[in-house]
Amino acid sequence: MPMLKQSLSAFMLGACLFTLGACDSKDDPSPDAGTSVDAGTDAGTEPDAGSDAGSTEQPPPVIPEGHTLLTPSFTEVHSVPWGDWGVPLRFAFLTQAGHHYDFIIEAENDGHYLSMAEGTFTTLAYEGLLPPTSSVITRHWSGLKGNVFHTVEVSQASEAALRPFTFRFVDMGPDDHGDLPTTATPWTPSEQVLVGKGEHWGERDLLSFKTVAGKVYALDCTFPTPYWDLSIINDRGQRYGVANNDTTLQNHAATAFKSPGGVFFASIKDQQDNTTTQPYSCVLKDMGAEDHGDTVETATRLEAGTSSVQAKIETVTDTDVFSLGVLAGHHYRVSCTIDGDKACEVRNARPGGEFTGPPGDRTRTAFKTSQTPHFVSVNINPAVPAYWVQGHYMLQIEDLGADDHGDTLATATRLTGPMQTVSVRIPDLLDHDVLSFQGTAGQRYQFSCDWKETPGQVQLYADVSLGLGTWVQSTREHVGQRWVQSINAPTSGTYNIDLWTDSTATLGDSTCQFEVLAPE
Repeated sequence: MPMLKQSLSAFMLGACLFTLGACDSKDDPSPDAGTSVDAGTDAGTEPDAGSDAGSTEQPPPVIPEGHTLLTPSFTEVHSVPWGDWGVPLRFAFLTQAGHHYDFIIEAENDGHYLSMAEGTFTTLAYEGLLPPTSSVITRHWSGLKGNVFHTVEVSQASEAALRPFTFRFVDMGPDDHGDLPTTATPWTPSEQVLVGKGEHWGERDLLSFKTVAGKVYALDCTFPTPYWDLSIINDRGQRYGVANNDTTLQNHAATAFKSPGGVFFASIKDQQDNTTTQPYSCVLKDMGAEDHGDTVETATRLEAGTSSVQAKIETVTDTDVFSLGVLAGHHYRVSCTIDGDKACEVRNARPGGEFTGPPGDRTRTAFKTSQTPHFVSVNINPAVPAYWVQGHYMLQIEDLGADDHGDTLATATRLTGPMQTVSVRIPDLLDHDVLSFQGTAGQRYQFSCDWKETPGQVQLYADVSLGLGTWVQSTREHVGQRWVQSINAPTSGTYNIDLWTDSTATLGDSTCQFEVLAPE
């Protein structure tokens, strides 16, 4: 390796002249210059040692003290044993402006912490605890200043680590956009198209843009191949907008998010093994404020009697909340229809309560009001599409009228007999009509309602109980145009008939009859 040593000697001579320090004239560099790692025959060009002392040009940079010099190489694998516990491994490399560097941690490592900095002061990237793994981990760094030493510090995750720290350090060539939050390409939301390239598999482009809290931002990209990862992240890597990698959509991906304010990043990553030289193009748009609030505190108020409202689902995670002016004791049904291949999900909540919805058809919800207002929320199925577009929907609100009978034993309608006709209306699957009568031990009673022709001949259920939940056996028959339920009272007390249904075919009005039968 005589050429490498001569190059390093020249390099350190320039460094000594710059720092006015004393240097030996022998080939070995001064200990303060750090230790050189042999990069192999394909290491590339050594850093320029600088001009003579009389030149007005800038002197060459100096390797930070205590750091080992890394020269990029595609093939050279470095295997460095750990030293004393708590003392990190320290490396330094000299950058070329606009180049992209890969720090590739090879298989079978025992876990570690890693940070990269400009010099030894300005940290540009930090990785917390990386647990032991047998897979290759690649760190991509680009957008770094040129002709500046950058440093890498690696610390043991465990004092029991046995394997040496094994890695490669590669200069991947020019990169058009930085991939660290501190080196991201600034971008302004507009109709202007931004163009970029994926220089190799796994390479990421970060584009930074300033946002205003409460506004929605949409990112729309066209790629040369289907294999790309597109997302919007903050400076901690948390994802706010994601587009799935769906190859059925070929080369198109889009996402959107509502910003809490501050700087965010468009993250664009090439996922194809054999990368293409063809560029991608993206447009970032400021879509303005969302149309409706997403909490009960910011809900859009709808006056009593409002029958419909048109709105938008602006992001995958968007929720629109409405405060309905309602009449107490009325039944309401709220339903949603949306364009495209999306599906609405509608839920409701009384003041201070949780949002709930019935199982099954989530495009509608029904409720009985006890006070005003009542709240309704709208969102879409949370599956993340590869290509996101706003969903335009219509919310329909139906007042089904006042409840005719109580829903509980405490509010049950009293039946007196000996024969009594009662009208029953079940407007939605949520409603229960509870009727009660005073029964005598050994007495027979009969309750009947209209027979409805339905698929499977499903009829209203009539659950009979004694007091607060003791179920009483009864029999039912289909007699003419009615279903008839017979009850033999085993003991004296208050009996309850709970009418309800789980089929929309039986909703609506029924005429029912209660009768006290003569003793047998």
